[in-house]
Amino acid sequence: MSEQNNNFKETVKDLFNKGNRNRFTVMRKGESILSTSVTIFILVLILFCPATLIAMLIGLFCGCKYKFSGADIPEENQLNRMFDQLSSLYENPADDSENK
Repeated sequence: MSEQNNNFKETVKDLFNKGNRNRFTVMRKGESILSTSVTIFILVLILFCPATLIAMLIGLFCGCKYKFSGADIPEENQLNRMFDQLSSLYENPADDSENK
């Protein structure tokens, strides 16, 4: 039982270390307006899920882009590609409706 506890503690410790080494960044017009550790971002997301998701959606309409970066996160990853696709959808919604 104590070996399982040690494994669990090591796993949690490793996750916190990875979360603190990597960053979640909010950018607007090519400028970083917020950069925080992934650990903090996940805690905020868990504690304030609806408010965080609404704020992120409003940010997309205001031209914000989201990115994960750091030592353990490859530059090209699925999550960043998804954020890029979402931000491109909301960059100029008025222009898209006029073109159709």
